[in-house]
Amino acid sequence: MPKLTEEQMKQYKEQGYIVFEHLFNEAEIDVIREHIDRLDEESARRLSEGRDFISAANEINFTSHLNYQHPDIQRFIADERFVDITTQILGPDIRLYWDQSVYKRPEAKRDFPWHQDNGYVPTEPMEYLTCWLALEDATIENGCIYVQPGTHKLGFVEHVYSEIGFVCYQGEDPGIPVELKKGSMVAFHSLLFHRSTPNQSQTNRKGYVIQYSQVGSFNPDTGKEFLNGPIIAQDGKSAYTGFVSREEVEQGGAGSV
Repeated sequence: MPKLTEEQMKQYKEQGYIVFEHLFNEAEIDVIREHIDRLDEESARRLSEGRDFISAANEINFTSHLNYQHPDIQRFIADERFVDITTQILGPDIRLYWDQSVYKRPEAKRDFPWHQDNGYVPTEPMEYLTCWLALEDATIENGCIYVQPGTHKLGFVEHVYSEIGFVCYQGEDPGIPVELKKGSMVAFHSLLFHRSTPNQSQTNRKGYVIQYSQVGSFNPDTGKEFLNGPIIAQDGKSAYTGFVSREEVEQGGAGSV
């Protein structure tokens, strides 16, 4: 299991991200990707020829709440490797904050703009952890993500609405590409500036974005706790005991404290 080194913790604190090479093997990824491929296809059909803000038909598709749609996926997001990483960075009690697949088609000829994840939904405590997992190799050619190291130290930056997503930075810094092999992952601070580039390959770029927060994190605008998935850790140890539905979580049953 990944016990973070002093060097990794220092990098996260100073640069805002850590890369985990080959965190999952190909067989593990193949099982999860098969489920996510099907869910992506279903949501892409619903999207048809239109767009839903940041999702656009035949370009880029975001499919959310995957953990509630198949027991294998929920079991995956509660894997001990995620427990170890998140508890060392965020603290002992961890809940899934959000999960979504992001499939960028070859037709996607535009950037996804610079943003902080907090720019989409206000969150308290402000810090949560985004884990961007490569379901296939993510390369410069097919539109991997780029980061601006250290920008998480700026705190929350006001975002401007655009038709392709909220934007927090429009300067000249191109950032650093984060290429990932299948099964590798980059974990980064929710305030880190990041973007992705156009897919200039002939295949889909497939990523699974899994975000974790401290138990009890809430939206300060509404006062509502985020209940988008189960609790995966309590007192620094795995707390997941089996599939829990959205209804159960929202009613304060399994997966809640």
